[in-house]
Amino acid sequence: MYATAALAGAACYLGLHWAGTGDTPNIAVSAGLVFTLRMAAVFRDLHLPRLQRAAG
Repeated sequence: MYATAALAGAACYLGLHWAGTGDTPNIAVSAGLVFTLRMAAVFRDLHLPRLQRAAG
């Protein structure tokens, strides 16, 4: 979930930047999103599915 939260935060930042908002709100909203996703993963024990190796 680390990489997923980071990717979501980066996408949020870029989307807000593209929309023309200032750097301070972009950083605050993006960091808040990453923090919220990480805390949800920790407290709800969320995990992404793991890749399975092919047998044989």
